[in-house]
Amino acid sequence: MDAAYATDRAGEPGLAFDTPLVLRSSCDLLAAVPYLLGFRPRECLVVVAVTEDGRVGLVARTGLADPDEPSGGPGDEADGGTSGSAGVVARAVARVGARLALVVLYTASPPDEVRAREAAVVGALEESLGPTVDVEAWLVGPDGYRGLDCVDPACCPARGRPVSELEHGEVGAAFVVAGRVIAASEQEAHRVRALPAGVRGRVAKAAVRAERTRAAAADAARDALGRWRAEAYGVWCDLMRHAAAELRTCPAGDVELPPARLGRLAVALADVRVRDAVLLSLVPGGREAADRTARAGGDGDVAPDVEAATARAIARVVDPRVGVPPDGATADAARLVLEQLVGGAPRRWHAPPLALLGFLAWWRGDGWLAARRVRESARQDPTYRLAALVAGVLEAAVPPGWVSAAGGPASEAADGRAGAGEGALAADADGVAGVAGVARPTVG
Repeated sequence: MDAAYATDRAGEPGLAFDTPLVLRSSCDLLAAVPYLLGFRPRECLVVVAVTEDGRVGLVARTGLADPDEPSGGPGDEADGGTSGSAGVVARAVARVGARLALVVLYTASPPDEVRAREAAVVGALEESLGPTVDVEAWLVGPDGYRGLDCVDPACCPARGRPVSELEHGEVGAAFVVAGRVIAASEQEAHRVRALPAGVRGRVAKAAVRAERTRAAAADAARDALGRWRAEAYGVWCDLMRHAAAELRTCPAGDVELPPARLGRLAVALADVRVRDAVLLSLVPGGREAADRTARAGGDGDVAPDVEAATARAIARVVDPRVGVPPDGATADAARLVLEQLVGGAPRRWHAPPLALLGFLAWWRGDGWLAARRVRESARQDPTYRLAALVAGVLEAAVPPGWVSAAGGPASEAADGRAGAGEGALAADADGVAGVAGVARPTVG
């Protein structure tokens, strides 16, 4: 199952529209979908939900193999028997307070071959959503698009209307002028660039040295491990400052971070305490909790006041009452550091940075990227807890706190509790929430 919310990339610089972009028809919504996703959808089902106040509140995507398959997750029976991704998407559509759900099948198959399957999915959504949400079904192929229920050949010819109407209209032009580009595929949009072979070799050598230092600290007195963690967290802070400074003057693809520090950070993030400090450092107001978490010695040495500070920081991510979006510049710098780490370090060190990238993408509202990163993390280490937590909240399609606060009906969910467990996020397994948002375009 690969259904998740998407937004206008919360925490990133907003689209540079001089005035709000108004989508006036279903065709305008169809034209906007690739820009909201960031890539051209292929062989998938996309649901666009329009809220009562006229916002694009949800863009959910699932693979064609998923909609009718039972998800086996909790709550399916309580949702009237709707199964698989269709049930997850239906609950997500209802959560944002939708009045219209546009169901779009992207496939190269002829209309006659997909109508029955589309009808089943649309029927499941309509049954779950009830009479308050209008559902429209559309088909978009390589050469044409049409309404699946339309019987007027003047409106929707058998082969569909030209896709060029969607690709080259006013909506696409507005997104392009605002700086949004579309990748040819999800893989292209989300690919992590490998660093040059020479740089990767230097990162690997630095990681070997850092691993030895970490082992020696673990075998020494407890204070030695605390000092190692504090120094390792300091490497993260140094790289963040370096990345932020570079991003102010050049694009991310031109930035070269120090290989020796990337190698040290690769080993550092394998320590759950350091990883949690890194995560907390991304949260506005979480720096004190991050510093104190990094300085802790033994694995059980977390003072009550540190736990309380950690709970307050995590609440700013998950609790609708106090939730905030990530700071754009901080998130951009963190993404650069973590992606260069994945692109430069040996694979055995990839699970922690990929899971952190998944968490960050979820918090920013980019569900597809979040789902991809946690899957990649799980491939490296199927037991990695943070990746499993983020994957779970993506599966449940529950929004982060700042989105819940903005979305009205989405404001159920997290209470921001934290306690003992494998790091700050794992300790709050009941509170961490999914990926959702309210995109900037509105429907008039």
